[in-house]
Amino acid sequence: MKKQNIKYQTEESQEIKKFILVLLIIIVLIVGVYFLSKFFVKSNVAELTYQTGKISTNTAIVGTILNNPENEYYVLAYDSTGTNASAYITYANYYEDEQKNAIKIYYLDLNNGFNKPYYVTENSNPKATKISELKIKDGTLLKIKKGKITEYIEGLEKIANKLKVTEKAK
Repeated sequence: MKKQNIKYQTEESQEIKKFILVLLIIIVLIVGVYFLSKFFVKSNVAELTYQTGKISTNTAIVGTILNNPENEYYVLAYDSTGTNASAYITYANYYEDEQKNAIKIYYLDLNNGFNKPYYVTENSNPKATKISELKIKDGTLLKIKKGKITEYIEGLEKIANKLKVTEKAK
């Protein structure tokens, strides 16, 4: 008589085999998805262009306008979404390009969240000496000298006159 090898499998060993099989299937799926996504991402990355960030030294927020390093400078406050925004920028650029000893101009966007508490449509405060007293309308040019507001000019025409903008630039 031949001897038979009878193998008995318990329920525990069957469960372990099922677990290992499921684990292997999951690992194969994850590796497959990884390589598949790597292929698609590579083709999309080739189309991207990268830009380096720049810190603008010409923009300001209300809380820092009296703390700039120059002894004398202008702060042009305007609403970047306003109808005259491009005119204010044009006038400031013209002034900086055309004037020989132009005073530096900082741009203060009143639409910025940090500046909104100081933005008013009526009843501005041209006599403000401290930041907490400031109430600025759209289109205001502040002249700062040694950390103090020395001039407060409102309106497109008055700013154009102060910055010596010619009719050609308007």
